[in-house]
Amino acid sequence: MPPETTGLHVNPPDETIRLGPLAVRFLLTGDDSTGSVAAFELAVPAAQHLAAPAYSHDHYEETIYGIGDV
Repeated sequence: MPPETTGLHVNPPDETIRLGPLAVRFLLTGDDSTGSVAAFELAVPAAQHLAAPAYSHDHYEETIYGIGDV
């Protein structure tokens, strides 16, 4: 049941999704932007290697930037 029909409200910035050593937090969702954008931060510990196959999106663009802590 969609959140609007249950009275449940989820605030993505208040929730952190943990995937092993990674932490994901949504900053902006499609609900916040009429479906046009979603933004999230992904915290990756130093020297952590991410095994990910090459992929692409046919219906939208994706931009990734990194901020290093030296």
